[in-house]
Amino acid sequence: MQISRTLCACALTTLSTLNYLHAEFLDVYFGTAGNGGIHHAVFNDSEGTLSAIDKVTDLDGAGFIVAHPTKPFLYSVAKLGERNDKGHVAAFEINEDKTLTKLNAQSAEGFNPCHISLDATGRTLMVANYSGGQAVASFQIKEDGALTGVQSMHSHAGSGAHPNRQKGPHPHSIFPNPTSNFAYAPDLGTDHIEIYNLDPSSARLLPAGNAEVPGGSKGPRHMKFSQDGRFAYVLLELSMEIATYAANVETGGLNYLETVSFMQDPTEIERLSCAEIRIHPNGNFVYSSTRDLDNRHRDTISVFARDAMSGRLKLIENKLARVSVPRNFNITPSGQWLIAGGQRSGDLAIFSINSNTGLLEPHGENITFDGSPICVEFVVR
Repeated sequence: MQISRTLCACALTTLSTLNYLHAEFLDVYFGTAGNGGIHHAVFNDSEGTLSAIDKVTDLDGAGFIVAHPTKPFLYSVAKLGERNDKGHVAAFEINEDKTLTKLNAQSAEGFNPCHISLDATGRTLMVANYSGGQAVASFQIKEDGALTGVQSMHSHAGSGAHPNRQKGPHPHSIFPNPTSNFAYAPDLGTDHIEIYNLDPSSARLLPAGNAEVPGGSKGPRHMKFSQDGRFAYVLLELSMEIATYAANVETGGLNYLETVSFMQDPTEIERLSCAEIRIHPNGNFVYSSTRDLDNRHRDTISVFARDAMSGRLKLIENKLARVSVPRNFNITPSGQWLIAGGQRSGDLAIFSINSNTGLLEPHGENITFDGSPICVEFVVR
């Protein structure tokens, strides 16, 4: 059985998930920038080592990938056709030898699709299109893993205070909540998180309001929910912060609580940009990545302690990422390891995680990658 790490949080008490958390070997797939395709390796969760890395498809524009929560399917954003064509989403079957067989592809109904996600039932795929056209769209996943045509699509409107990055909407991601009755699309260009009712049975999204990021020029990018769905953590790309919200599991509303900076001195954010956010499987720590746009070796992984009752965060460490431009990283289901991908440096860095303190330690030498790894997705063997 294939289970995506990013979707297992809402089922931690089930037997399948307990087995998953103790799996010794994990398949790990890497999405890449440009025409690098999708790559595969095997991660040894006992030793923190990675096997040889093999390309398993030549798909162009496979920058973000996600595995089905229960079946051997993998999904990716894609660029098909001419350069100025709309983007696509593609479906693959994971074969016994871990190679991929393409099932089909559908138009993403917008340009530059930058993020996809699946609901916990594995029936709905959602995509965020960063540029032009329809902002977000949803697709139904058929029994054989293939995608139907678009089931719903919606545009965003508005702008923000930043003169260059916020002239119009730029949805940067879309995520379901743990119970998959709402979906949330952080929009970098408008400083809003758009909220949608999600119906997995029809794979449709319906607008249900939005939540503002206070302060202006924040640039919401990615977000994650606590396992119980009570708190949402939104990564703010332009201001190098994390905004915390209390989530109403009944109405889908987000109530703003606080904003915490990555930096001890917030004036140091010039030419830095954050990229990814993850929550440790034990729920006690939040991790985020920082990219140095000037290549001055300031790329870091930040560690925040999380109070489970109040949801509030406290910065406890900024660790050098050991790669250049860590656009994405992921944490193993066991919570023992973190793998960061270097988009600029073309390599991978592995860190061990102290589950009691949340702190990171470098583990082994960096691993050379043939291309630019910008998405890391774990799947149980």
